[in-house]
Order: sequence, then C-alpha cells, then structure tokens
Amino acid sequence: MDEKNELKKVSGRKSPAEKKKSKRRTITLIIVGVIAAALIVIIFNWQAVFSPLRDIFLPVGKAGFPVTLPGSAAYDMGELGGNFYLLTDTYLYTYTGGGAEIKSVQHGFNNPASSSSNRRVLIYDKNGKDFKVYSKSEEIFAKTMDDAIVFSKMGAGDRSAVVTTSTRYSNYLYIFGGDGNQLFRWASPDEKIMGVCFSDNGRYLYVSVVGEANGELNCAVLCFDTTKEQNELWRVSTGSAVSYSLEDADDGIYTVTERGAFLFDRDTGEIKAKNEFSKQVTGICGSKAMRVVLFHDSASNGVTAVVYNENLEPSASLSLGEAISVDAEGQTLYVLKGNTLCAYDSELIERNNYLLDNDYSDVMIMDGGAFLLGYNTVQHVKL
Repeated sequence: MDEKNELKKVSGRKSPAEKKKSKRRTITLIIVGVIAAALIVIIFNWQAVFSPLRDIFLPVGKAGFPVTLPGSAAYDMGELGGNFYLLTDTYLYTYTGGGAEIKSVQHGFNNPASSSSNRRVLIYDKNGKDFKVYSKSEEIFAKTMDDAIVFSKMGAGDRSAVVTTSTRYSNYLYIFGGDGNQLFRWASPDEKIMGVCFSDNGRYLYVSVVGEANGELNCAVLCFDTTKEQNELWRVSTGSAVSYSLEDADDGIYTVTERGAFLFDRDTGEIKAKNEFSKQVTGICGSKAMRVVLFHDSASNGVTAVVYNENLEPSASLSLGEAISVDAEGQTLYVLKGNTLCAYDSELIERNNYLLDNDYSDVMIMDGGAFLLGYNTVQHVKL
C-alpha cells in the first residue's frame, strides 16, 4: 500500500476517486464564482432588478372600464409601458391596461407637466424648480434645481433630461440617471434649447436649439455623447425655422419644424432627406411605421393630415375636418371626432369606424386598444 502511494507521488498520477473529487471541487468553485458575480450585479443594480419584481405582487384596484375619475379641471393622459397614467393639477394616478388603479400620489406642483417612457413618468413643475420621477407604483427620486425648469423629457435607460433657465447662459441642460445621479450637464451660451431626445441606449443626446444673429433666427440640431464632458459631436443647421419635434427614429434623427421636416444621419448629422411645407403646422403624429404631419386647412377651418414616406415625400393627404385628437399605431391613423373614432390606413383610406358611447376629448392608442379620455372618465375600445 505504501509503495503504491509513493508511486503516485513520484508519478503525479491521481486515482479515479481523487480525479472525481477534484472535478467536483472545480465545478463547485465555478458555481460559487457565478453566484458571486450575479450578487455583485444585483447589488449595483438593486433598484432596476427588484422594482419590476415588486410591481408584479403589487395590490391593485378592481379592473374594468369605464374608469371613473375624481373631479378635476383637466387631465393629461399618457402611456407607461402597457399601463397608463393621468395627471391632474394635484394628483398623479397610474392604472393597469385593464383599468385597475395602481397608485395615486399628490405631486404638490403648481403647474404640473409630464413626460414618460416604458418604465417611468417624470412630473415637473413648469417654471418652478422641482421634479419627481415615478414608476407605476412609487416615487423613485425627486430633485430641486437651482433655476426654473423650462421643460423635461424622459428617455431610454430611465434617463431624464431637464432644461432650466440660467442667469449666466441661455439654458442649462442636465441629464440624470435612473437613480437620480447627475450624469451630464451642458450650458448653452447663447441659444435657447427647444427640444431633446435620447438614443435607444440613452448614451447619445440630440438637442434642437434656436439663436439669433443680425436680426435673423438661426436654428440647429446638435448631438452629444453624454458619457463625455465635451462639445457637440456634430451640429447641422435647419435654417430659420423653429423645431416643433425631435425624434430618434429607426432610420435617423427626425425633426419637424414650422417650415419643413428633416431626417439626419444619427452618427454624422448628414441630411438624408428633407421637405418644405407651404401650410401652417398644427400637429405631429405617427408611429415607427408611419409619419404624419397635421396642417391647418383654411378651406374648412379644420385639419389636413399628410403622410410622408422614408424620403419625406408626401404620399397621401386627407382633410379631417374638425378632428379633436389623433394617434397612430403601426400603419394606422386614428382620428377622434366627438363620439366617433375613425381608422385610416397609410394611404389615408378609411378602414373602420367606431361609434362611441359618448363624446371624448383625447385618444391614446396602446396595445391594440383605444383609451378615450372624457369628462371625469376613461373608456376603452378594442380595435
């Protein structure tokens, strides 16, 4: 027996039992390493990991439509990742897509306005200094700025943009992460910030600005890398026309101005397509598959909808009369006219007509259904 053990020591060979034991030890170490790595990730992303899980077990009210609302002077309705929210002058209400109330909180702002993403809704006091970010079930963080808030925008990766006034500059632009920590700040020296949008990963920020030189307006779109404290990556002029909207679309950065539309390459700022308008813009609507601009129709004193293709060329046009509210999903445009909801395809041919049970003031299309805001009520129609 001793001779065999000495032979193993000299030769370095292991018995089958020892090999099996060593293999088990190696596997155990690997498993422990994986668990430790996972715990580190969870610790540093505690809120992002457990907030959605906590919401799964959140007690909610009874589902069903119509949703009866407490009295208020006005409501703003918005989407919140398959759920929806209502903002009043005093409260924020969140609901499931089935109409069950999730949460109601008093925001405490004098002039509340909102912006939302799939996971968060940002409420800010316009011309005040405070803003708050909520999930569908709780307040995530709150901030008080040094200067008055002009507007705010919720973006990808739970990032939020806040534009304020400044005593030294035209505007300050701040970017906050999902935990409320400041990630980026830019002082616009002599141009007013009109709009912002985030890239899909939240890293890049696109900003529309307007300035003045020699009595002429100078407007532009800029791109920033929010991970670096540096000047803009690119800047492109849009002439003297003020921007109404700014969007990171599938095919580039899309902006609608008072006199036309532009599509920029997101990496270089090169103009990929543009078009000039001859009528007054009254609204912008669309989806990832459809671009629609609304114009004042002087003949009917109503609204004309124009659909634009990937080259920003008009492909369809239709007078909508006195449309109250519009929204789009996929390649369908939905138009609310009092107690009627009309559905048009990408060629603006009417494909469906829904007679509603009452008059409504706003429509939001989400997950194949129409959410209709009326006087102290929200109704739902399956499309």
